[in-house]
Amino acid sequence: MSLDFSIKTLIFTIVIGHLFSGILGIAYMIQHKKDSSLFIFLFARLFDTIAWVFLGLRDVINIFISISLGNSFLIIAQTTQIIAFLIIKRRCNKLIKRVYVIASAISIAVIHLAIFLQYGEGVRISIMSIIMMILWCFPIYEFLMDKNSSVLQKTVAFIYLAGFILLILRVYMGISFSESVPLMSNNIYNVLFFVCLYLIMLTGNIGFILMAKEKSDLELTKVATYDELTDIFNRRAFLLRAKENISLFSRRKEPISFFLIDLDNFKKINDVYGHFAGDMVLKDFAVKIKNQLRDYDLFGRIGGEEFTVLLPGTNEKEALEVAERLRRITERTSVNIGRDHIIKYTISIGIVTVIPDEHTSINTLYKISDDALYAAKRNGRNRIEVVKS
Repeated sequence: MSLDFSIKTLIFTIVIGHLFSGILGIAYMIQHKKDSSLFIFLFARLFDTIAWVFLGLRDVINIFISISLGNSFLIIAQTTQIIAFLIIKRRCNKLIKRVYVIASAISIAVIHLAIFLQYGEGVRISIMSIIMMILWCFPIYEFLMDKNSSVLQKTVAFIYLAGFILLILRVYMGISFSESVPLMSNNIYNVLFFVCLYLIMLTGNIGFILMAKEKSDLELTKVATYDELTDIFNRRAFLLRAKENISLFSRRKEPISFFLIDLDNFKKINDVYGHFAGDMVLKDFAVKIKNQLRDYDLFGRIGGEEFTVLLPGTNEKEALEVAERLRRITERTSVNIGRDHIIKYTISIGIVTVIPDEHTSINTLYKISDDALYAAKRNGRNRIEVVKS
């Protein structure tokens, strides 16, 4: 059995691999119809399949048509796949899409110029390899350099980085040993190239589906953890993390401070300006308060206009200083709701500071701080009340 047959077999295997990846993607997409990245990725695999069919049939159809359409669909497939990856990473805006569309058009024009000028196949393959390297630079960099990339994302990026290095070797071979790289060459290096290409394609497909699943899981976790309007902890998530902190600082015998915060006269804002304006005020308040807290402080929305803050390792004096800073910042702020309507608002805060023990519960702290908050409201609002437990 000749190596020539092996190359055709590998190309056929790549085509089948793309088809099966498409089947898996469709099966996954049935359950995740809103996942645009997966939908785009499936189109990329479709274009890839068409490209390799044309390239594989070069002995059957007109060679110009085979090379022209095969390379064109290959470029389109890679661009589409890159856009899908960038959507997963939330780095695909209109400008990036436009840049990649333009880059694809230029790349297709360049490869057709090489065909028209009748460059040798080794040169054309080198040109295509350079094009692929240029297209993949940005997404590989984004996935590898972003400190927020998950382990899975970095692993997939390393897989494609291996493909990037493979393309560099392909360019070198195309320039130095042009006879060694024709697409259907019997050369052992060509066979190894396609074997590596197949492995990268297979692991890349699996990796993308796993990243789509990871993204979906993270979105579900966010919905279950964060308040949709203010993007801070919801009631359930705050209480769960507060209990963990109480347990931790109980063992450390260190203080914690608990705030219960209420926006003053919030019902009047809704009644006068409408609920949309009220939502703007809540979002504005959440952003300003979050910016004043430490990374490990807990900040949550309990419901309506009621918010909570837990300050680990903070004594009563420090807690009062923080609360006063939050009160002053809120008092000085305003929200522009359009048509020259500006809303100013204030807050009242109830504080309790304790050194927790095994009997301390979040419900007890809530009840004590609620009494303090009620006192702040009763005594004129826009003020702070502290209750010692």
